[in-house]
Amino acid sequence: MVSYNDITKLTFFHENKLHNNILDHIFNLCNSNNIIDILQFIKQEKFIEESSNIKINYDQKEIIIFKENFLNNIPELEPKSIVHNEFEYIIDYPNIINYKCSPVYCIKKIKYNGEEYILKNQEDYNLIPMKTYLDLKKHIDVYITNLHKILIYKVGDIQSRFFLNTELIINVIYLAFVSSYKNLIQEQLFLMKEFNFTYDSFSKLSSHEIGHYLKAGIKNINERNNPETR
Repeated sequence: MVSYNDITKLTFFHENKLHNNILDHIFNLCNSNNIIDILQFIKQEKFIEESSNIKINYDQKEIIIFKENFLNNIPELEPKSIVHNEFEYIIDYPNIINYKCSPVYCIKKIKYNGEEYILKNQEDYNLIPMKTYLDLKKHIDVYITNLHKILIYKVGDIQSRFFLNTELIINVIYLAFVSSYKNLIQEQLFLMKEFNFTYDSFSKLSSHEIGHYLKAGIKNINERNNPETR
């Protein structure tokens, strides 16, 4: 679950341009640094409620994005084994490594003579000869082509396509989860003051749930302060 406190942290990181912190937090939330896992997680968590939506400004117009318009054509993970020069290479959709995206990160494992080597960081990938990568490129390109078929959003004729870029992934996170840090803190303080919420409360509730508490709380206070309802 993406809690209200998670939204607050992601918003703080974004407003302060702490992009690596944004990625680290998302990795932790979805327990993966794989691009497919991340995109599926974002879509699932953003649209918990049927009325959930994203509003953007486009050409001086407000565009409303619903679940059916957002992150479409996400492929499923599909590991494949490629044997080349006595080595077996396991490839699949890429992870984000050292806060970067690259087609070479589609190479997940290398097997040789009964031993398996899992590629985890940039130092591991630096050991792959360029010739080996080029020999595997035609297989890797299939995954990259499929990634480029993903639509970040499509509303009528207005659409935004995905491409393999860390900044673009951060922008997707922004669309789904980033709000106004000032407003988020004010909402927290309101619920703490008026209804005895604690900081821990916001770690146990999603932003959707907090939204319902805010509406009910404001209604309760308005009725309390309105002499006609006494």
